[in-house]
Amino acid sequence: MDFYGFNRAKAIANCGSLELGLARDTNNVRAWNRLRPEHIVELLHGAAADARQDARNLAAQISRGAWRIQTHAPAQGKANQLVSNAREVSVTAGGRDYRLLLNEGAKLQLERITQSA
Repeated sequence: MDFYGFNRAKAIANCGSLELGLARDTNNVRAWNRLRPEHIVELLHGAAADARQDARNLAAQISRGAWRIQTHAPAQGKANQLVSNAREVSVTAGGRDYRLLLNEGAKLQLERITQSA
């Protein structure tokens, strides 16, 4: 199946991070630190309107070559703070690092993509 005109299966197969957890339906993902390639593809596909152009560009990157997922561990000293609904995941593709800013409500949704310096 295609997403943004790119081959979904090829994009997933290009990911080198398959060890990141169990496959789950993205509508029910609560263990956001266990995102797998298929989750990232679904998040790109269902990106918020403001992030769709960047999601399309990143979809092109991951469809063409190798990419990796990196989740961020909580910062030291923040373990006792209330949990936020905002999540951040990094994707490395095409020699660039991208930060995917997610919002966790009833399901995860991609809100914004920024390029790391």
